[in-house]
Amino acid sequence: IVYWTFGDLSRITWDNLILIAVVSLPVLVYFMYNRWNYNAINAGIDAAKSLGVNVNRHVLVGMVLSSLVAALIVSLMGVIGFVGLLAPHMVRRVVGSDHRFVIPASALVGALILVVSDTLARTVISPLILPVGVITSFMGGPLFLAILIRGYRK
Repeated sequence: IVYWTFGDLSRITWDNLILIAVVSLPVLVYFMYNRWNYNAINAGIDAAKSLGVNVNRHVLVGMVLSSLVAALIVSLMGVIGFVGLLAPHMVRRVVGSDHRFVIPASALVGALILVVSDTLARTVISPLILPVGVITSFMGGPLFLAILIRGYRK
C-alpha cells in the first residue's frame, strides 16, 4: 500500500506499458488534433464561441479523456504527485502558451521528470529504494507553494 500511495514504477510490466500506450496515444492524438480549439478556449470562452468552437463539448471531452488516462496510470503505478503540475508549468515558461507546443512538450518533459525522479529514488539512499512520489513531491511542493502565494497576492 505504501508503494501505491507514493507511486512505484518497479511493479510495471511490459503488458502494463502496452496498455498505457494503447490508451494514451489516441488521447494525445485527439488533443493534438484539437489544439487550435483549445488555443481558442484559452483566449476566452466568448472568443472561442465566436470562432465556432463548441466550448462545452471540448471541455467535457478533454476532462473525460484526461481523467481516464490519469485513472489508468494511477491504478497501475500509484499516486505520483506533482508531475502534472511541474511539466506544463516548466514547458509554458519555455515555449509559451500555444498548445501546438505545450501538449507534446509537456508529455516529453513529464516523462523526463518521471525517469529522473525514478533514477534518483533508486540511487539516493541505495540499497534502499524511495517511492518515486517522494522525489516528485520534493520538486513539486515548492512550485505548488509558489503558485499558491502568487495567486494569493493577485
